[in-house]
Amino acid sequence: MVIDRFKVRNDLSQRLAESFETALELSGGTAVVADMDDEKAEELLFSANFACPICGYSMRELEPRLFSFNNPAGACPTCDGLGVQQYFDPDRVIQNPDLSLAGGAIRGWDRRNFYYFQMLKSLAEHYKFDVDAPWASLSANVHKVVLYGSGKENIEFKYMNDRGDTSVRRHPFEGVLHNMERRYKETESSAVREELAKFISNRPCASCEGTRLNREARHVFVENTPLPAISDMSIGHAMDFFH
Repeated sequence: MVIDRFKVRNDLSQRLAESFETALELSGGTAVVADMDDEKAEELLFSANFACPICGYSMRELEPRLFSFNNPAGACPTCDGLGVQQYFDPDRVIQNPDLSLAGGAIRGWDRRNFYYFQMLKSLAEHYKFDVDAPWASLSANVHKVVLYGSGKENIEFKYMNDRGDTSVRRHPFEGVLHNMERRYKETESSAVREELAKFISNRPCASCEGTRLNREARHVFVENTPLPAISDMSIGHAMDFFH
């Protein structure tokens, strides 16, 4: 639908505004400007919606709360606006790599904890490594399996109960780090959480890269400069930027 045709002049501002308003109203928020004299000229596409008219990506209306990491509307949903993520740190879990798995390389998983240690013994039997060998002497692949799990590969685990009866089950091994993370989230015991918290460290949020803002706010630009870059400026630099 063609709304208006005209030759560009300096006195057409009001007419142009009215024509755009009509076009946007009739089209549901999009309008195209085409050059009548040059068919090869690129058409200009305008949108009044907070959405890309080509790919359909949409965002909420730009408003002050969108630019605040203290507000749910602007905070990164991954880290809740903190800019950091907690994770179970392998360097905290393996504090003494000269110890063996049986001797306490991983606290709570040595031979004194019967349940978890029998899992490690079944894992060692499957991957052919020695639980009595120093952690540092084990291969990188063994380190990966113990800490991060066996993926989709099933392991034959032998579980012995208090009566001495043994049962065999086949399932993947979730990994020590994932086990700790799961228990930390699921436990209702403050003592367990306090103990597991000793193995937690912080790192910049992978989603917002420490900016604390959500994706929409991070892609707002002022003079070709993204908002997080402006927020990181010193006061002096920011004053120069805006002047």
